Amino acid sequence: MFSKKDIATYYNHTLMHYKVMWQLKKSKGLHYGLWYDDTDGLHDAIQNTNKKIGSFLSDSGKPELLDAGCGVGGSAIYLAENHNCRVSGITLSPAQYRQALEYVKDAGLEDRVDISVEDYSSTSFSDERFDLVFGIESFCHADEKQDVYKEAFRLLKPGGQLVIIDSIKTDKGKRPENRKTVNWLLHRWAIGGLDDAGETYSKLGDTGFTEINIEDLSANIRKSINIIFMRALLGIITIPLYFIFYPTKYQFSRRHPESGWALHACFRKKLLQYVCISARKPKNKKV
Repeated sequence: MFSKKDIATYYNHTLMHYKVMWQLKKSKGLHYGLWYDDTDGLHDAIQNTNKKIGSFLSDSGKPELLDAGCGVGGSAIYLAENHNCRVSGITLSPAQYRQALEYVKDAGLEDRVDISVEDYSSTSFSDERFDLVFGIESFCHADEKQDVYKEAFRLLKPGGQLVIIDSIKTDKGKRPENRKTVNWLLHRWAIGGLDDAGETYSKLGDTGFTEINIEDLSANIRKSINIIFMRALLGIITIPLYFIFYPTKYQFSRRHPESGWALHACFRKKLLQYVCISARKPKNKKV
């Protein structure tokens, strides 16, 4: 439904929105974040998502990680700063790439974090290079999720893990009467469609992954959804003024505020579920 160019265009032309509305300079993350009882604000919530990825790392050795859909590099930077690892980040968006390079340089991590413009379903990396491949709210953009799973499987060392933090459809979200509401959100974000839990288990298993687990984190993003919803309401007033100063013909920029209302509706009606998916490449499995 959406081409790789469409996805890059979405992120190129909404980057300013994230800078203004989502503390991008401070948190360097475009994702929801995870809220717990002791979470102190949005920045802390975004770091909690990075910590969640870090929890899958071993304390031994110096693992190689791939951030498949790295945004502006915030997760890669966090993991390199807080774990003895090296991280490669890839994005389709030239605007994100340029911003990520700046943040990596500012952090003094050029020797441990590298960023490139690549397609995560067909990368230039060699077989069995990485100990961990992860994606935070990025795999949703793949038209066929199994294409990305197959590439991750190729890239992982035997025994390596794939970790995805993203949204999937619920059984209710699959019903024809709810298709319009779900697509109202997905099409504002250049997402063609989402799998459900059963499809996710099946496709990962068919690819060769084992130890597949899906953890429900929907309750942990509720505060972020409410923040986005309230800022979308504010957009009713401010967006016309915004377009005077930042005129654009691109639908993703012009209709981006609607996604806040659609997101709230999808989770309020339990049409979507926010999850952490983990799976392992068997230790005796070669590409």
